[in-house]
Amino acid sequence: MCEILDLTLPAPPAPTCDGRIDPKVHTALATETIYGPVPSRRYGNTLGLNLLPSAHKRCTLRCTYCQLGPEGKAETPYPTVAQFEGELRGALEYLNAHGDFRGMVLHGLVLSGNGETTMHPELGAAIDVLLRLRAELAPGVPTILLTGGTELGRPEVRAAVARLDEVAVKLDAGTQKTFERLNMPITPITIRSIAEAAALLPNAVVQTLLVHGSVDNTVASEIDPWLELVRIARPKRVDLYTLARPPIEKKLRSVPAPVLEAIAQRVRQELSIPCRVFAEGLND
Repeated sequence: MCEILDLTLPAPPAPTCDGRIDPKVHTALATETIYGPVPSRRYGNTLGLNLLPSAHKRCTLRCTYCQLGPEGKAETPYPTVAQFEGELRGALEYLNAHGDFRGMVLHGLVLSGNGETTMHPELGAAIDVLLRLRAELAPGVPTILLTGGTELGRPEVRAAVARLDEVAVKLDAGTQKTFERLNMPITPITIRSIAEAAALLPNAVVQTLLVHGSVDNTVASEIDPWLELVRIARPKRVDLYTLARPPIEKKLRSVPAPVLEAIAQRVRQELSIPCRVFAEGLND
């Protein structure tokens, strides 16, 4: 379980879970706007930045593998920019005062949390705050967004996130059929449009979770068109990974490291794009 920590206290409070989430297999919802540091397979020790409600997941996708479990139905407000600023300042000042937190040196400030960050109605203002406080209290620490990419078609969203160090855009399928089966978009959108929007960013990275089982996005009929989508997206890097926690859909299975590496080799050789492989570990 992902530990949710209050950085102003000597001991962390117990994390709370949405009632639908099995805490034995799913990550607890972030109960605070700022949480962590938590270990990440891809980014090291990261401070989580949750611009979404704390009571339930809010997302534009219903991914069958989501480690946060299914959507909650409660309607709670987004954190305000002022709240975000106050909590982020407090966390970074704490980290500066102590040098590290529980032995963890900070490697990243990651906008993630309980769903799709780009849904926040004041995203640009929140990123203004993040960049200002990073410059003041955590110079040199990368700022990262994890996103399903569904909101990148909006110019105001692209303008906001283009100022971050990295935008990790989810492209989990090569065909629309598998995208709809694996990621289950809540409103109609094509995976090609996500790739095309990513191409408009200067800082995009493609993040792809590969699975076997009831859905298999490692077969040639998926990987061939997926490589074309990656070419369209023009990312600075591709990150391939697989399941690290039990998924919502029980028939999905992790992909062995040799399969991931073989696909990564195609990215490197056919597209000349750097590609990292994460076959096991902790969180995304």
